[in-house]
Amino acid sequence: MKNRHPNAVLVLALGALLAVLHLADLLLWCDADTGFATAGAVWLRYIPWLAALVLPYLPARRAAAQPAGLQDTCKPLAVCMALAGAALLTAGVASGSAARYALQDPGVFTGSGTPVWAAWADLLLPVFCGAWLLRYSVRAWDGFGMQRQKLGSPLVGGAVPLFFLWKLLWRFQFTPASVNRLPCALRVISAAAALLLAVVLIKIFLVPGLPCGHTLFAAGTGAFLLCTGLELPQTLFEAGRGMLALPDLMTGIGIGLFGLCGLVCAWQACGAETE
Repeated sequence: MKNRHPNAVLVLALGALLAVLHLADLLLWCDADTGFATAGAVWLRYIPWLAALVLPYLPARRAAAQPAGLQDTCKPLAVCMALAGAALLTAGVASGSAARYALQDPGVFTGSGTPVWAAWADLLLPVFCGAWLLRYSVRAWDGFGMQRQKLGSPLVGGAVPLFFLWKLLWRFQFTPASVNRLPCALRVISAAAALLLAVVLIKIFLVPGLPCGHTLFAAGTGAFLLCTGLELPQTLFEAGRGMLALPDLMTGIGIGLFGLCGLVCAWQACGAETE
């Protein structure tokens, strides 16, 4: 198949542009403390992000069904997975104090509006997800697949999409939000993009050789645009204003770095196909 890296370059440029525009929106046209838009129509903010989630599926059919760069070793993917895994593992460990507090005094904890089981989910799920990403970053560096007899465990791999599903449900259900409060509402979309990529990403290691490159390009592009272009600058902006606790900070950074995994996957899907 003809090399199509220019498509991946366009994805990279678009992600950088969206990140700059979103940061400018937060600085100039939104209330920094509440996230409510102070200028312009709110619905106009959602159009490019929803488009970034859905539209990559249109050109995805031109991507490689079996990207050659994802058949054995992929060191850029290994580095991105290691960085995202380390951040998410740190987020889980940092949630340990909240989980201990919920165990010691569940009555007071539930009085704050948060279920006790949610505190343990915030501890365990990012730990398992981060550990999986770290473990398989080593495989992506050294090589994997049937020819190396390195097939993954589907039970352990399920921790990755489960974590992002949990963040999607938590942000949608438990976080106070309205469509006018941009940071809360947009984070629901970025969590959905991360979930879509996670489902396809584990197929690379669990079912090597599966022709999932088309979906990988679309999901990877959406994750990069929404997780790296949206969630990462938003997280850093709020961290600079002292609005985030350590678990939330590391979760946002981890999701943003996970979007870089999507960029690598989209880049490889734009390259040569396995013959």
